[in-house]
Amino acid sequence: MSTSRSNKSRFQATQSMPTTRPGTKRSRLRVSYINPLSVIKTTFIISLAFGLASIVALIMLWSVAKLSGTIDSATGLLTDIFGAGGAGFNIVSLLSLPRIIFIGSVFTVFQVVTWTLLSGIVSVIYNMFAEYVGGWEVTLTDDL
Repeated sequence: MSTSRSNKSRFQATQSMPTTRPGTKRSRLRVSYINPLSVIKTTFIISLAFGLASIVALIMLWSVAKLSGTIDSATGLLTDIFGAGGAGFNIVSLLSLPRIIFIGSVFTVFQVVTWTLLSGIVSVIYNMFAEYVGGWEVTLTDDL
């Protein structure tokens, strides 16, 4: 909070806003510090949930592609292009369900670690700048 302004002037400024109604309460708050540990914990949980959801979605997409015959038709197309004995390219063994789950899990772990580290770094950088600039000013209203 800034000490250069008095509470009386801040209160008068919020009461003179044109959108106020008689029963509305307004508070002007300043976000001057964000706890990096709470940001890291929250981001870890959210990115873990998104990662697990993406693995489930990947399994569902693979199941739909397998049941609809898309993987088999892609194998036939590649066999027609490269020949039966040409490159020995077998898309069915390349796109097996365990391999898809492994690739999705590796990507999920990378995503969780990356987002958790980036959110912690951004919160520390925000705290450094908020010390000089003053942070974000937020006006909260209570409409009754």
